[in-house]
Amino acid sequence: MSKFANLRLNIVSDDGGSNRVTIPADPYQIRGGTSTGGATSVPCREVWLSCPTANTSAVKVTIGTDCTDETGIKVPEQGVSAENAMYLRIPIDDLNKLYFIGGTDGDTVDILYRS
Repeated sequence: MSKFANLRLNIVSDDGGSNRVTIPADPYQIRGGTSTGGATSVPCREVWLSCPTANTSAVKVTIGTDCTDETGIKVPEQGVSAENAMYLRIPIDDLNKLYFIGGTDGDTVDILYRS
């Protein structure tokens, strides 16, 4: 059970952070807890995910299990201007539950979270 279970998501949080996850070489999979994919627990209430436009391939995400091309949801690109910005918002209680897959070594995902 998360320390954030049964908390409202629409209140302003006084804490949070950001993390840039870099997809490693083959098999191009990583978890969201640290930038190197370690199993570090990072408690949170929700996350916003986006990929820089410099990525050379699509990055996908799943929750709680290894991500594959078939099971993952595509993380949107940030866009070139504020009005074109796209993000994927996920209510979740720990960054470590996010699993990413990319197609190229060095692709990145930006994570903004609130706790």
